[in-house]
Amino acid sequence: MRTIFVLTLLAFSFLLRAQDQQSLHQQLTNERFETLRKILDYRFKGGSGEFERVLLSRVEYTPEARKNCVVGTMILMFTVSCDNTLGELSLRNPLHHGLNEQVQEFLKATDGMWNTCQDEKYTRFEVPVLFTLEGTETAARGLITVEAEDPGFTCRSDVWHFDRYEKFKEKGRTKKALEMLDLLIRRDPYNNSYYELKRQLLGAEATE
Repeated sequence: MRTIFVLTLLAFSFLLRAQDQQSLHQQLTNERFETLRKILDYRFKGGSGEFERVLLSRVEYTPEARKNCVVGTMILMFTVSCDNTLGELSLRNPLHHGLNEQVQEFLKATDGMWNTCQDEKYTRFEVPVLFTLEGTETAARGLITVEAEDPGFTCRSDVWHFDRYEKFKEKGRTKKALEMLDLLIRRDPYNNSYYELKRQLLGAEATE
């Protein structure tokens, strides 16, 4: 009886911790987006809304990306100097299948669309863009969302991938478990809980 009570208490504690982590993740995401919007409002001609409009007019899902159920958050990292020189373009969490090239071309096309500034702290940008398909359940969020129709079937949800991770972990199939975590990280690269699970999994593998 005591064992059941302890296990129940541990499960409840784990659930509360998971909820707290998710709540903190959402709070940090909201704060990050708010700060980014303010910087884009200041630097981009027309503000963050115009930045989003231009991106969505130039970036869309490719047939290959839809067919392969590519869902993820690509992070656009670039600089725009105070005299409006665009530089240091890079993509964190690239999604491939023709999407990277579109985003790179979009960034280059924004040359001349920026306002001057007086402070270097307004020159570095990290813009998360979520690519998702209709009907795909994901907790991931982007400052901007590029959405397309499903490829004719419903793509796997976050929950499905996490469930597979747990099953592979239980069976000792570390490589497969890591693949599931990497897919979840690709979807939500700001979710620190996924990185913590990955560190634990790699740590357990190293001690075996």
